[in-house]
Amino acid sequence: METIWDMDESTFAAACRAVEAVGRADQGVGTLGEKTLHMVLKRMIEPDMSRHEVKLGSYVADILNDRGVFEVQTRSLHKLKPKLAALLPYYPVTVVVPVIETKWLMTMDPETGELHDRRKSPKRGRAADMLPDLVYLKPLLLDPNLSFLLVRLEGEQLRMRTADRRRPVTPLEFAPTRFLGTIRLKTPADYAALLPPDLAGEFTARELGKALGLPAGQSSAAAGVLSHMRAIRRIGRKKNAYLYTIAKEEKPC
Repeated sequence: METIWDMDESTFAAACRAVEAVGRADQGVGTLGEKTLHMVLKRMIEPDMSRHEVKLGSYVADILNDRGVFEVQTRSLHKLKPKLAALLPYYPVTVVVPVIETKWLMTMDPETGELHDRRKSPKRGRAADMLPDLVYLKPLLLDPNLSFLLVRLEGEQLRMRTADRRRPVTPLEFAPTRFLGTIRLKTPADYAALLPPDLAGEFTARELGKALGLPAGQSSAAAGVLSHMRAIRRIGRKKNAYLYTIAKEEKPC
């Protein structure tokens, strides 16, 4: 996978050390309520904290530096739509999204604080997991000022035991422990690179979703985004389903 700028294992380690050294209690007002993952990603992109939390009109950018605006988004992307619509006419904006490829689960005893049962989660994050969420940003995806930076990580999820039988554990914090690389999404070729190499011929949205490892209910949204970004194209119908094929890269005359 592609690694861009100066983001590598050393910058990741430096960001983790900086966040650990400062401590959440000593953070300024602009970082109150931030989680470890969010703070580490911001430090990786821009170590100079004077460039964090910069007011731009009625919005506050996570980072503003000589590369433009960076927005670190660890949850749903749909909340970013108004902010992106306001900033994209004036700034190049990169939305930074973590992809947790490997997660280690650790459970804390609420009475003793001891950690138990460290085990690997069976769930593995993939870059394609974000495709259905991008459907909310479709009107903005082709804007030349917008790009996405997916940061591939491994980390530990801290959970706490509860007395609730329906929910025996509750998540507390996720701490990244290993940097695995980055993926950039901006051009049709970038989006096409997310497609499985064995995907060929004609396929429905459901077949595409299965190849990408997405739940059935998210397949249509993913197909819509990939079609909008010209990574695939619609070629017809098969009964009640649209048929798609991988779009050929257009070469300049």
